[in-house]
Amino acid sequence: MSDKKQPNNKNAAGVLTTAAMVSLFVFALLWALPAVLINEIIEEFELTGAGQGLMGSLLNTGLLLSLIIIPMFQGRAQKIKVIIFACLYQAVMLSVIGFSPVVLLFGAATVLLGFGGGFTDVYCNSVIVDVRKADAPKYLGYLHGLFGVGSLIAPLLIFWLLQSTDWRGVSFVLVAVLLLTALFVFLLVRRSTKSGATTEIIEKTLNKADIFDYIRKKRTIILILTSILLTLALSGVISWIVRYMTVRHDSAGLGAIALSVYWLCATFNRFFFSQFIKRAPMRFLALGAVFFGISIIVGVLLGNAIVMCIMAGAAGLFSGHFVPVLISECAIGYEGKTTFTTSFIMIIMGATRIVTPLIMAYSSSVIGYDLGMMIPPVTIFAVVLLSWISQRDKAKQINNQKETI
Repeated sequence: MSDKKQPNNKNAAGVLTTAAMVSLFVFALLWALPAVLINEIIEEFELTGAGQGLMGSLLNTGLLLSLIIIPMFQGRAQKIKVIIFACLYQAVMLSVIGFSPVVLLFGAATVLLGFGGGFTDVYCNSVIVDVRKADAPKYLGYLHGLFGVGSLIAPLLIFWLLQSTDWRGVSFVLVAVLLLTALFVFLLVRRSTKSGATTEIIEKTLNKADIFDYIRKKRTIILILTSILLTLALSGVISWIVRYMTVRHDSAGLGAIALSVYWLCATFNRFFFSQFIKRAPMRFLALGAVFFGISIIVGVLLGNAIVMCIMAGAAGLFSGHFVPVLISECAIGYEGKTTFTTSFIMIIMGATRIVTPLIMAYSSSVIGYDLGMMIPPVTIFAVVLLSWISQRDKAKQINNQKETI
């Protein structure tokens, strides 16, 4: 497709960037629910063992299902309309969750909520890659920085709401936020369209050859393995830190603080380091992986709640750029097909996030909470080697392209 058909003018690019960032910010508030409300959900439905990670796993199951079918929409759906519809759909599903009297209905609605979340996540990231092109790593950093802001605010906001309502009331508050977001994006795009700027992004439809060409490449395989290990490490900390602090240090409040501190530092990373990661993204990722692992290990070994909060912040500071780097790296050489590349890498992440809460819950029940919390740092050290291999393979690919030219 010709670049002239893409929304390259500043007005359209600004509108699409704003719409994506606001939507992902609200998505962050929604996605924090399993980690922040974990104690309330466990008590409400009397969950035990691995079932304590039920909400997080079901939410990610729904997200994974959506990621599998999203590539079918490439070239067939206007991205901004999908984002608006996803907000409305999630509002409906969250309402059902809030009214659920039994765990079966709660579980089904949670899966469907995650299904809608997959569309929000993929299309917001894909929009940024499309309209910001060479600056995509930087703007993806900003995008995920706002996700970090939402994730930072969410624990504090939800715990504040829980002082005057229960977890069901929290759900209904977020329903209202989703509806307002859909209205905001609709009015923003409508105003831009009236001014003559097009907000439609044109993509080629996906075919089997595109898929096979992508997944057979050595670099793609390396990125898949990297994504699995990174997601296991990140999700392990994010999904379990509140529960860990509650049981190990007898303080759900400090658990919420640890999660907020993590996101505060991860958000700082995304806004600050986004200026630099374009130079050597996978090297930044490898360096962050080392210090992320060390931070969590120190926090666990010292056995102090305050120290663990500080180390959670350190882990966020060194890992905030992981997801933006992976999304931008996966799109290299596949411009115009970012719905597929974004959803593909998110399928890998989504599948890993499904099992991570169960792994953390089961291992903590069997071997203890301290050893269970060691799983994320131990896992992430393998990422360093994979990052080095990926960087070397990328350099070879660039050299081959230069020789061809």
